[in-house]
Amino acid sequence: MGRSKGRRAGLIVALIAAALVAHDVMVPPAQAFGARAALTAISAYRAQVSPHLRGFVVCRFRPTCSVYGYQSIERHGLLVGGAKTLWRIARCGPWTAMGTYDPP
Repeated sequence: MGRSKGRRAGLIVALIAAALVAHDVMVPPAQAFGARAALTAISAYRAQVSPHLRGFVVCRFRPTCSVYGYQSIERHGLLVGGAKTLWRIARCGPWTAMGTYDPP
């Protein structure tokens, strides 16, 4: 009887995951669940954390990485936009000139 409940729970989780993936495929990228969660996290970072970093951290790119990430995820979705954002962050370093213009 224990195996039956475990299988049933696994099946329910798999069906919910499949429904979420199907939803994310059918809607525009900015309305997908994963993208909305990422956009909410970026907005919270910009409102709560970023103001406390001013003076200590200076972004080398224009627009800043958080703006780039928000626009990229909004435009391309979580997977592609997230990958573009991670690539942008990976390119940041002392070898990047201050004020480098890099639109999403």
